[in-house]
Amino acid sequence: MSLRTKFMLALLFTGLAAVAMVGGLAYAGMTKKVDSLRRERAAEHFHASVTAYLAQYGSWEANRGKQGFDAFMRSRGPLAGDRPPPPDDERRPPPPGAGRPEPRGEPPYHFILADQEYRVLLGAGVYKHGELLPEAARKNAQAVEVNGRVVAYVSPEGVITPSRQELQYLAAMRDALWFGVAGAAVLALVLGVLLSRGLGRTLGHLTGAVRAMHGGSLLQRVPVESKDEVAELAAAFNAMSEKLARTHEELNASHQTILTQAEQMRELSVRDALTKLHNRRHFDEQACTLFSHAVRHKRPLSMVIGDIDFFKKINDQFSHATGDAVLRQVGEILRSHMRLSDLVARYGGEEFVIAFPETELPQAAALCDKLRAMIEAFPWHQVHPELKVTMSMGVYADLAAGTAEAMLQKADALLYRAKETGRNRVCFAA
Repeated sequence: MSLRTKFMLALLFTGLAAVAMVGGLAYAGMTKKVDSLRRERAAEHFHASVTAYLAQYGSWEANRGKQGFDAFMRSRGPLAGDRPPPPDDERRPPPPGAGRPEPRGEPPYHFILADQEYRVLLGAGVYKHGELLPEAARKNAQAVEVNGRVVAYVSPEGVITPSRQELQYLAAMRDALWFGVAGAAVLALVLGVLLSRGLGRTLGHLTGAVRAMHGGSLLQRVPVESKDEVAELAAAFNAMSEKLARTHEELNASHQTILTQAEQMRELSVRDALTKLHNRRHFDEQACTLFSHAVRHKRPLSMVIGDIDFFKKINDQFSHATGDAVLRQVGEILRSHMRLSDLVARYGGEEFVIAFPETELPQAAALCDKLRAMIEAFPWHQVHPELKVTMSMGVYADLAAGTAEAMLQKADALLYRAKETGRNRVCFAA
């Protein structure tokens, strides 16, 4: 059930309950008031009738008791406000089989009458004839005096039959109450529709905006169509949405900055500052991975270690700045002639290392000799007129060494062999 339906039902039930409560209380109060006035007038009329009857006949039994009193009451006429009995010539006989008709002109009330000794003469269906009136009933009994002497007592207890006019009045009150309930229901429905329409529309906008925010679109605006609490909620939602969107953009920018800086820091941590090649730590980590992959899949892997010949002499003879320029240029030659799958790094000082995955020893040795020749043929005189640079290399490709580190040690031994046999050459062994 939607909130709009709940709101309309709540308003409807509230209106009906209010009208029913007010109408019911009014109806009960009016009924009680009518009954009280009716009983009061009836009691006065009954008291006056008893007084007149006893004054005329002297005693209760003088004119056949109750029958004589009923005839006397009919002769006095109805109570004010009651419909008088129809004349005898207007009375119609009852239809056959209808039973004995009730006597007309019967007074619409029956009160309790007792003699001067509180013995019941008329019990009104409450007490039997001749029964002694209880003490509780005597307290409210009114004395009937004739010629200054108390001859009877009248108790207000008894049965009051509403008159036709009173019944019509009460029926009209009930009809008015029902009309009021129906009018309240219609009014509540109309108000519910009018009020819930705006409420439902705003809540619908809010629901759609929240779903859009859940989908990732944080900047949402809900129309503010009134000045009530719902409008305040919509305005607060708009402000929150703008702040969230702005904060999200700032966080994204900060996140991108952090990622960029983290990548830069990571690169700095694995790069050699002078040659821009990978450093020894990165090479050792990646070489272990390449070795494990080669062993697992039984694929070839060649390890190379190279050293610039007479590098200390270059530093001493031409300056450390020249030595740095040589390292940078050698690193650039190596880097620019590597395949995407190859791994090259500055291992320390004037030493460089290379890992050739998926490369057999003869192919790796040929690549290294090509690199050696390119280093030797580079126009080093542009760096210094008297400068000449060569490199010696050792190549090893036997996975039986057991680890990548062991393969590098084997390649290093071959490098020293190249140094001992004249430098500027590539030594290799399977």
